[in-house]
Amino acid sequence: MSLLYVALSRKFDPDMCTNGPLDWNPIGSAGAFSAFCGILAGFVFSGVVMVIGQQNPAGGDAHASRGLRLLMPSFFGLAVTSYLYSVVTGELVCKRALVEQLFVGGILAANAVVVIAALSWLFLAYGRNSDGEVRFLRGLVLVSAIFAMFMLATSSVGFHNAWTDRKAAGWVDWMVWGSFVALLAVTVIFWWKPVPSAPGGNAASWPYDVLNNRVNVSAWLNLLISTGLAGFSGYFVGTPYDQLDYPRWEIYAMSEAALIVPALIIISVLWALPRE
Repeated sequence: MSLLYVALSRKFDPDMCTNGPLDWNPIGSAGAFSAFCGILAGFVFSGVVMVIGQQNPAGGDAHASRGLRLLMPSFFGLAVTSYLYSVVTGELVCKRALVEQLFVGGILAANAVVVIAALSWLFLAYGRNSDGEVRFLRGLVLVSAIFAMFMLATSSVGFHNAWTDRKAAGWVDWMVWGSFVALLAVTVIFWWKPVPSAPGGNAASWPYDVLNNRVNVSAWLNLLISTGLAGFSGYFVGTPYDQLDYPRWEIYAMSEAALIVPALIIISVLWALPRE
């Protein structure tokens, strides 16, 4: 009886993010995002099937395997993201939609970079590096990583300002943008840093033994973080509308985590890029 009283203690007033100080509608944009993620997941799945069914040139099997290990968790992440965005389209609580889309967007941003990184391994697998294609793709991955992290930072700033009706503490914006600059520096270092020399001067399999382990780490990290972010977003789907009054520090923590956690996937995949 007490639970029923709590559930009915506040009259439900639908909020579709169309009123108030918000200048962004996460519910209105969720349908387009869902379709985009679904299409991207379909392309990734088609690429996986094509790679599995194709005969690689001599020496290309290991490179194709690395590309597949990056693509498969990306397919999972993008498919789950498409589903969760479709859930947001049915939201009637703006604040809940803000949280759901915040973490789902992190999965999308990170996996968009991973898909491009996987292509660099597939170029090697099929011998498409006669004119520096892999070097170009390495640069493309870096640019896409910078853009993805910039959008993550923008999303975080927009989230805590929207949740607090533009009354967030000024230092929180500086915290997010400072984290962005720090992550950007780490990203460039991991992208640029050469692979360590082979032990004992044996260069027969250098640098692919090292990079193979890095690909494994990146693939597992992507799978675990994408699952965690999807689970966290899904958790808020079932949160009652009258239990969304979180203290400011929790909002600020979520804003910061939504930048840093997906950035770990991006940094790890740059760490696992092929070298020439």
